[in-house]
Amino acid sequence: CPELPRHLRSLEELERLERERSRLERRIRSRNESLARQLDRVLRVLAAWGYVDGWRLTAAGRALARLTCETDLLLAEALRTGCFDGLDPAEIAALTSCLAYERRGPEAPGVAVRPPTRRLGERIRALEALWRELRLSEDDAGLPETRRPDPGLVEALWAWARGAPLAEVLADEDLTGGDFVRVTKLVIDLLGQIAEVAPGPAVAAAARDAADACRRGVVAVSGLVEA
Repeated sequence: CPELPRHLRSLEELERLERERSRLERRIRSRNESLARQLDRVLRVLAAWGYVDGWRLTAAGRALARLTCETDLLLAEALRTGCFDGLDPAEIAALTSCLAYERRGPEAPGVAVRPPTRRLGERIRALEALWRELRLSEDDAGLPETRRPDPGLVEALWAWARGAPLAEVLADEDLTGGDFVRVTKLVIDLLGQIAEVAPGPAVAAAARDAADACRRGVVAVSGLVEA
C-alpha cells in the first residue's frame, strides 16, 4: 500500500480514540452509580424522618421542598416539632440566627451561654438536640452532616429586633457592622421562608413581624443600595 504510513497513523489514532471513549464510559457509569447511591442515602434519611413515602413527598416533605437554605431539613423539623411555637418576633429572629450565622475560625459553636430569655434558651437547646439526632441519621446513612446551629449572634439579633441601636448591638460582639448586616439579611430571608411554610398562622405572623423588625436602619439602607 503506497499510503501505509498514513493508514497506520490513522489506525493508531482510532485506537487512541477507542481507549478514550471506553475511559469516559467507565467514568460516566461510576458517576451515575455514585449519584444513585447518594440519592438512596438521602431518601433513606428523608423516609426515616417522615418527609417521603416511597417516591412520594409527604405533607412535611412538600414544606421542606419550599425551603432553600443550607440547614433546610433541620429548619423544617424545628418548625414541625414546635421549636418556634409561642415565641415573640424578637425571639424568633434570634432563634433563626442560629441557622443563618456560622462562626469563623477554629472555635466550634455551642449553646448560648446567656440567652436573653428563658424561653429562648429552652428552644436553642431543643434545636441543638434536633441537630444531634439528625447528625446521627446522616452519619448512619453515610451523608455529610448538616451544619451545627450556631447561637453566637442570638443576643445581638434579639436586641436588634427589639429596636436597639447598632452600636449597642455590636458593643459586646466580635463582629463588624458589615458582617452583622450580612447575617441579618440572611435571617430576614429565612424568616420569609418560615412565614411561608410555618404549620400555624401564629408562627407565620410572628416570623413576618420579626422580618419587619430586623429590616431597619443600616440593614434596610444596604438593601436599597444593592437594589
